[in-house]
Amino acid sequence: MRKKLTAYRHAVWDWNGTLLDDTWLCCEALNQLLSAEKRPRLETERYRQIFEFPAIKVYEKLGFPIAGGNFEALSARFMDAYENQKSKCVLHSQAMEVLNRLSGHGLSHSILSAYEHRLLEQTLTNHDVAHHFVKISGSGDIYAGSKEERARAHLDDLAHKPDEVVYIGDTAHDLDAAKAMGADCILIAHGYQHRDNLEGLGARVVDSFEELLKEI
Repeated sequence: MRKKLTAYRHAVWDWNGTLLDDTWLCCEALNQLLSAEKRPRLETERYRQIFEFPAIKVYEKLGFPIAGGNFEALSARFMDAYENQKSKCVLHSQAMEVLNRLSGHGLSHSILSAYEHRLLEQTLTNHDVAHHFVKISGSGDIYAGSKEERARAHLDDLAHKPDEVVYIGDTAHDLDAAKAMGADCILIAHGYQHRDNLEGLGARVVDSFEELLKEI
C-alpha cells in the first residue's frame, strides 16, 4: 500500500526543474552553446528526452568535445547563459501550495540540489522561499555531478530516520539520491526529464503538483 504524503515527517526537495520551472532556460542556455558551434538547436521536449546526470553525459551525446578542459569551459559558458536569464524563471504551478499544505501537516523541508550552493541560496532568497527549508545543500561546483554521496550526508544532518523521509525530484538521479538515503521517492514529470525516462524505475511518477495536492 502506498504511503500517504502526510505520513512522512520530512520532505527532501530537488530545486531545479522540480520546484523551479527552469527547464526551458536550461534548454535555451544549451542552445546558445550549440548555436556557437553551428550545431542544430534542441526543442525543449528533445532536451527532456536526452537529459541525464551527470550533465557531462549530455554534452557527450550532443558531440561536444569534453576532454582537456573543454567540459569545464562549456559548463562555465552554460552557467553564464543561465544566470543571465534566471530572473525570468518562476516556481511551478502550485509548488508553494504543496509546501504550505505539507508544513501544515507537520512536515519539515530541505533541499538537496546539483546547483552550486552559493547560487542556490541566492535564488531561494530571490524567490522568498529560503525560510521554508531547515537545510539547504547545493553542490560545491557548477558541473552538475552526482548527488548520492551528499544525499547520505544530508540525511545524517536531519533528525529523521529514512522511513520518515520522502524525496521529491524530477530526474532518475533523484531516485538514485533517494536510494542512497534509504528514503521513498516521488518523481514529478514536469521538469528536466520526460515521463518516459522516469517510468519503470521503481519510483512513483506524477505529472504535476496538482496530483499531490489531491491527497494532502
